[in-house]
Amino acid sequence: MNNGNHISEIVLSIGDATFTKLKQLNIPPYPKYYHDTFVELMQKESNEELLEISKKHSYLFSNAQQDAQVSETCFGLVKKGLEEFVKTSDNLRFISDETAINIDAIKKDYSSIDTNQVIQAFDHFQTKILEELHVADDTIAKLKLEVERLERESNIDPLTKAHNRRVLIKDLEEVLNFGKEKDIDMHLVMFDADDFKKINDSFGHIAGDKTLIFLTKLIQNSLRRGTRIYRYGGEEFVVILNRMSHEEAQKVVERIIKETCESKLLYKNHDIHLTLSAGLCSHRRNMSSEELLDKADKALYEAKNSGKNCFRSAQ
Repeated sequence: MNNGNHISEIVLSIGDATFTKLKQLNIPPYPKYYHDTFVELMQKESNEELLEISKKHSYLFSNAQQDAQVSETCFGLVKKGLEEFVKTSDNLRFISDETAINIDAIKKDYSSIDTNQVIQAFDHFQTKILEELHVADDTIAKLKLEVERLERESNIDPLTKAHNRRVLIKDLEEVLNFGKEKDIDMHLVMFDADDFKKINDSFGHIAGDKTLIFLTKLIQNSLRRGTRIYRYGGEEFVVILNRMSHEEAQKVVERIIKETCESKLLYKNHDIHLTLSAGLCSHRRNMSSEELLDKADKALYEAKNSGKNCFRSAQ
């Protein structure tokens, strides 16, 4: 078999599997969602030759072009919105000129003015303005919804609906701006699903995906309103606990681990037992996002080596 044809067959097979998976999970096959799912399945395929090609020709497997297209589309929508504002302004000016009333003439000779005619002119003017504003408002509202949809697509993990790594880095940088000169009450927690590979091997990848969705909801429901959960990669999730002490952060992590261990996920009449390990890193002055993530990751590794289903704090 020709080697190139062999690789092509694998890529086509992964492409078909990607569409099937998105359909099974009721996820629309938008380009970004398709890309993320395709890359995930490609990595699970563990074909060394294909992985080597993806590294050597990374531009073929990158969604940078998609991100650029999203940005370009957003820019186009904003431009269209501004054009609508200009159009509305011109239309209102035209309506004003068309229905203009000579006030000076009315002042000079009230007896020669038909008041009904003046009232009708005002009513006509008001109706035209309201119609024009309604059209403009409807157009701008649709454009705004489209921009918001594009923004969500580029920031949300398609499978779990958690925020993605890009949003995590952005949010971290914003928080860390307040901690350049002092310690702040912020703690980064990195969670990892224990023995996740066993779930995939025992029940299949769909069960694994259902597990990730379940864990995302479980963690999110254990957090106070407004706290985000981020899918960091694979079965790893990150949470930023803000404005609380180290002791309070520990209690939150302990509660999430306990609730996960006590939970039950039923899949095709099978009870899937889940546990989480976690690494906790508290902020110190001048810490970078890379340093926080690295320390939390090392603390997570220590928790894994300590028997799993527990957490460790970074030193």
